[in-house]
Amino acid sequence: TTEIYTLSLHDALPIFLVGEEEIKLTTMEFKLLLYLARRFGKLQSKAEILKQVWGYDDSVSSRTVDTHVQRIRRKIGSMRYRLETIRGFGYRLK
Repeated sequence: TTEIYTLSLHDALPIFLVGEEEIKLTTMEFKLLLYLARRFGKLQSKAEILKQVWGYDDSVSSRTVDTHVQRIRRKIGSMRYRLETIRGFGYRLK
């Protein structure tokens, strides 16, 4: 289990806890959030996220990451500020 303040992510199940509230994630939302959680505080480029989470080639330009981040933010509600956008580069969980 990966815990970040009041956020908890079980490494094997697509379940995410915000405090006591259980939030179900899609497989890809879970993989993205787990990837960022394991690199807590470290800025991750969109290209690296696409490569590591989706297995896409670095040359692929995609809004996939942006779309999934937006969906995760909607689901985690009051904790959405923890998923930070670094404009023109990527994301980090803080």
